[in-house]
Amino acid sequence: MGANTIIDSHIHLWPKSASNEDGHSWMTPGMPLARQHILPDYYDASQQTNKNSEAVAEGVVYVETDRRYGKPSGNLADWAANQLDEVKFVSSIVNGEYGAQDSRMLRGIVLWAPMDQPVETMKEWLGLAEQAAGPAAWKRVKGFRFLLQAIHDENEFKALVLGGDFGANLKLLGERGFSFDLGVDQHSGGPWQLELVYMAMQQAHARVQDERKVVFIINHLCKPDFSDATTPNHENTNYYRWSQAIEKMSHMSKTYMKLSGAFSELPERPSANTDVAAQIRPWVAHALKHFGPGRVMFGSDWPVCNVNGPADDSPWVVWTKTVQTLLDELIRPEEQEHVWRGTAIEAYRLK
Repeated sequence: MGANTIIDSHIHLWPKSASNEDGHSWMTPGMPLARQHILPDYYDASQQTNKNSEAVAEGVVYVETDRRYGKPSGNLADWAANQLDEVKFVSSIVNGEYGAQDSRMLRGIVLWAPMDQPVETMKEWLGLAEQAAGPAAWKRVKGFRFLLQAIHDENEFKALVLGGDFGANLKLLGERGFSFDLGVDQHSGGPWQLELVYMAMQQAHARVQDERKVVFIINHLCKPDFSDATTPNHENTNYYRWSQAIEKMSHMSKTYMKLSGAFSELPERPSANTDVAAQIRPWVAHALKHFGPGRVMFGSDWPVCNVNGPADDSPWVVWTKTVQTLLDELIRPEEQEHVWRGTAIEAYRLK
């Protein structure tokens, strides 16, 4: 892997003003993430200023950070005020308020969207978000995300993703030329999350012309349980159900997979010397086999990767080295460019 070859397809940023429980309900006081994280911090963590760095990011895709919002009622701009602040924050980066380098680095933006609300609310949100972003930033908005992974009640999850509003909103995104980042969690939620969301993906594409189908970008390999591969072909294991769901998703058109987020799902927090590649090889091999390098993209999940990543080294650096080890083992050298940058450019339309 040469220098200037990576587009990091999954990073998070937030200003000091949102680094608290008022901005993010999951951001408890004292946790490592409860402070400002902006692109200069990313440059330091990924050693972008180190001339001897083996991996240099030429661009990043910002993914929404699950900001707190109020009960959906009344004025949308009021109960989604934190989300509008997020739009204004990324817009300020694009518009150069954090410097020209940061503006160039932020190649794509994935915003929050009220996917669980009626389609008229979704249309209103798109208008509010475009207005808050302004012309320059709106051009870099490539897709939207609404996290499903925290819904652990199977009936509630099923009612949402197979309900009419969710499917109608997915179709609306496809009509408008946007993608949808899909965040589900086999490890903490259960394999049924993957199985149900696959059904929702099928419904969203059913009877829709190919050019109007929403692009699905699946986050973090669907967050698998990396401790469960002792009997990978046994039908009762989580690995087996995960692998079957991944294979089915791979048959969907306009669907991509992110190679990211692994540190959070490991049985134990690794050190810089831990062979993470060996621990996750079956899952990565399965994803590459069925999606192919042309539909798999690198993502660091920075700064979340710092929480359960190696404490004795840069988690970003360790993750890129882990991915390089796996790619060297599993695909041909000429195919690796897809994973490092080409797939992200295609899926997020970054040209």
